[in-house]
Amino acid sequence: MSLKDTEEKLYNPTSDIDKREHSKSVFDMENSKFQSGNFSESKSWWEFFQMRWLTDEKRRAVYVGSIILGTIVAGVLIFFIINKLKETAFSEKNVTITVEGPASIDSAKEVEYIIKCKNKNRVTLKNPEFVLNHSENFYPNENEILKKINGRSSRLEVGDIKPFETKELKISGKFYASENYIVYLQPVLKYEPSNFSSLFESSSQLGVRITSSPVDLVINAPREGLDESTIEYEISYENRGSQNLSNLNLRLEYPDGFIFQSGDSNPVSGNSVWHIGNLDMNAKGVLKIKGKLDGEQYDVKLIRATIFRNENNNAEIIYAKSEGVTKMVVPPLAISHKINGKNSTNVNLGDILSYVITYSNRGDIGLKDVVVKLKIDSPLIDYEKLDLVTGAYNSNTKDITWKASDIPKLQKLEPGSGGEIELKIPLKGKVDISNSNDKDFSIESVVTIDSSDVAFHSLGNSKNISNTIICKLNSKVILESEIYLKDNDIENYGPVPQKVGEETTYAVIWKVTNISSNVSDVVVSTFLPTWVSWKNVVVPKSEEISFNERTHEIIWKIPKLENGTGILNSPKTVKFQIGLTPEINQVNDSVSLFYKTKLTGKDDFTSSAIDLIVEDTFLNLGEFTTGHIRGNLIIK
Repeated sequence: MSLKDTEEKLYNPTSDIDKREHSKSVFDMENSKFQSGNFSESKSWWEFFQMRWLTDEKRRAVYVGSIILGTIVAGVLIFFIINKLKETAFSEKNVTITVEGPASIDSAKEVEYIIKCKNKNRVTLKNPEFVLNHSENFYPNENEILKKINGRSSRLEVGDIKPFETKELKISGKFYASENYIVYLQPVLKYEPSNFSSLFESSSQLGVRITSSPVDLVINAPREGLDESTIEYEISYENRGSQNLSNLNLRLEYPDGFIFQSGDSNPVSGNSVWHIGNLDMNAKGVLKIKGKLDGEQYDVKLIRATIFRNENNNAEIIYAKSEGVTKMVVPPLAISHKINGKNSTNVNLGDILSYVITYSNRGDIGLKDVVVKLKIDSPLIDYEKLDLVTGAYNSNTKDITWKASDIPKLQKLEPGSGGEIELKIPLKGKVDISNSNDKDFSIESVVTIDSSDVAFHSLGNSKNISNTIICKLNSKVILESEIYLKDNDIENYGPVPQKVGEETTYAVIWKVTNISSNVSDVVVSTFLPTWVSWKNVVVPKSEEISFNERTHEIIWKIPKLENGTGILNSPKTVKFQIGLTPEINQVNDSVSLFYKTKLTGKDDFTSSAIDLIVEDTFLNLGEFTTGHIRGNLIIK
C-alpha cells in the first residue's frame, strides 16, 4: 500500500483501520510482564538488559570488567586525593615572620623586639637556620638564643617549628647612629618542610628611625664672614651614651669657596678627615680649623660635620651629624695676599717667599687714612735679611706697616681704586730643635686694611678687614751614603788594592736625619752593579732591608721616622756588606761599587712627598789613603 493510500485510510472517517488488531511486541506494556502492575518483580533495568540481550558468558565478562574498571577509577581518585592533600599541606605563603617593636628609638637606648615565626601549614618546618641581619649600628645583646656572627648579622636558635605553631623570640640591644638616621632589622629563616626535600626561605624587615644621637656634635660657625677673609670653625663633640666608642673619625664637608689652612691637629686624609680614636662615656673633644672663605654678598655658606667609624668592609657607622651656617658680608674695603702666587703652600728651609698684597675700595665713596699691615711672626723667618722697598718693620710687634707716607693713594682710596704691594721674605737655612716638641713648624701671615671712615658689624668693635695665609714647613730629610773598608761592626776581607780574581768586601753605611716633622713610609733604595755581590750581612739585623737577586736592588724600609732624628739623637742607620771580584777585562778601568741612592717618603705634617737622590757614594779607604774618594776604584 502506498503512503498516499495509507494516509487516506487513516484520515477517512469510514475506514475500519482502527478496528484491526496490531501485532504483539515485547515492548508492549499491556502484554509484557514489565507492565506497571508487575514491574516490582524485576530487579533493575540493568537486569532487564542482561536478561534480554546478553548471554551468561558475556554477562560474567561485563561483571569482571566493571569490577576492574571500578578498582582503577577508585585508585586514581585515591591517588589524586592523597597528592592533593600532600600539596596543600605546605605553602610558602603560610610561613610568616614579623618583627614587633618600636619603629623609632633614641640612640644608645636599650630596646626590645619580638620576632614571631608562624607556621600555618600541616607539616613541620625542619632544620631551620634563622639569621638576623642588621645595620652595623645595631649592637644586639647575646644570650642563649642569639649569638653574633659578625657586625652585620647574628644567629637565632629557634628549633623545629611544628604545624600551626607560632614561636616568639625576644631580642634586645642598642642602636648607635645620628639623629633621623634609618637603620633596619631583617630576620631571615631558611627551612625544609617535612614533606619536601627542598630548602625554602622567608624573611621580613623593619626600619627604625633614630630620634637622637649618642654623640653630641656641635659646629660653632661665625654668624657672618667677610669675603676673602680667614674664618675659624670650632667643632665640639661629647659621648653622651652609655657605651665607650672606639676608632672614631671626624669628617668635614666644606662650603664652596673655602680653602683649608690649618687645624689643631693634622688630618689623616686630605684636609677633611681627622682620627678621633677612642671616645669613652662622657668624654669630650674639640677641633678648631682655619681657612679662607670667599663668596658674594649674602651668600649662605654651609659646613657639615660627621663622626663615624669604618668597619672592616669599609662600611661607615654614623654616630653624629651636624651643620653650621655662615652668611657672607662683602665690605667696601678688600684685602688679600698670596705667597708664591698661591693662597696656601708648603715651604722649605732656605726659601725666599714672594708676597703680593692686593687691596681695593669696592664701595661707592672714597675712604681716607687707609692703613695696610702684614703681621708675620715665625722662628723660620730670617729677619736680618729682610729688605723692604716701602713700609716699616717693627721687631716688637713683628709686623710691617704701610701708610699714606709710603703709598700716597692710601691717604684717600677712591671707589674702584686699589693697588698691590710686593715684598720678599727670606727663610732661615736651618731651624733650632731642642726637644721632640719642636716640630710641625708653620708661618702664619695676616694682612689687614682699615680706614677711619669704616666699621663693620660682623667684626664687632674692630675696623680691620683681614686675610690670613698659613704656610707649612716641609721637614728637611738628609741622606748620607758611604763605603768603608774598615768598620767596627762588619769585618771586611780581601786584598787592597783590588786584584783580578780575588774578592774584596766593603761595608756600606746609610744614615738618615730628619729635622722638623714626622715622616712616614720611608724607602731608601739603590741598585748594585752586576759585578758587585750582596753578602747578606746586615747591622742591625732588626732593620727591614732586602736584596733582589734578579734586579740587584737593595731596599731599606723605615715605616716611621720621628722628627729630630739625627738632631736629638743618632741618625737612623743601617750597615750592609758588599763584595767585588775584578775580572781581567776591568784592569785599568774605573769600576763603580755603587749607583745613586734614592730616598722617598711622606711628610706627615704637610702631606708632601719627599724625594731625595744621592748621586755620589763616598769610599773611605781608612789608613790606605788620605781623605775620601768617589765610590769607584781603579783596578790594577
